[in-house]
Amino acid sequence: MSAVGPVVILLLLVALLVGALMVGVATGWIGGGIDLPDRPRRARRARRSRDLR
Repeated sequence: MSAVGPVVILLLLVALLVGALMVGVATGWIGGGIDLPDRPRRARRARRSRDLR
């Protein structure tokens, strides 16, 4: 058996661990999580004019 098999398994495990850590940070399980910035609020306008004359 060559050394390629264990290296591939090790890389897959590392990728799985990094993915799990990224999901944990994004959802807030680890650290403070990721917050979206506040969007500026636009004033609501009527969809159609009240004066249709």
